[in-house]
Amino acid sequence: MIYWIDVVAAAAAPSYAARWQERALALRAPRNLRTAELFEVIEPIRDVDYALLSVYGFDSDDVDDAALREGSSSDDAAFAVEGTKCRVRITLSELTPALPGHVWLINPFEINEDQIPDVLNMWDKAKNHMTAHAGFLNARLFRSAAPSTKYGLFNVSQWRSAGDFKQSLGDKAYDRHRERSMQYRLHPSLCARTHSLEFQ
Repeated sequence: MIYWIDVVAAAAAPSYAARWQERALALRAPRNLRTAELFEVIEPIRDVDYALLSVYGFDSDDVDDAALREGSSSDDAAFAVEGTKCRVRITLSELTPALPGHVWLINPFEINEDQIPDVLNMWDKAKNHMTAHAGFLNARLFRSAAPSTKYGLFNVSQWRSAGDFKQSLGDKAYDRHRERSMQYRLHPSLCARTHSLEFQ
């Protein structure tokens, strides 16, 4: 599958959210849209300049970037939506149905192509710490399909609760991962999944 991820700044969020479902339905037939998720920031963690993040999954690799970019722009703030074509690089655990209280850690990595190998290594080492916690449910790491995009990687991971996620960060064992991550421009936040669509 190929994915399109929109990172939506606060200025564009109201109009983007209002037409999100309409856009997803419009993408269904002509472009083989299979899944669509909309996440809303409920708690910024570090350097968060977005309010929404949307993940669209397509059956076909033949997705027209220009059409998706045009469709994701907001009438009043087109500059405030950053769209990126991606592929799933790593999946940890099966996707889990959303239940009340579940949260998603959303983390767009603002890194260049040269930094990706080191960040993948960092993520690989941190994942063992995270997946060991009872509150961890699943994670998907998306990698940009093109080398010259603002965001090189996106982490989307589901947790049983915000408290479970924060407890995992509070462990002494996580300190070295946190220190290593500070050299990169990461934009993590805790989010609620406000909409989800799946098409056959």
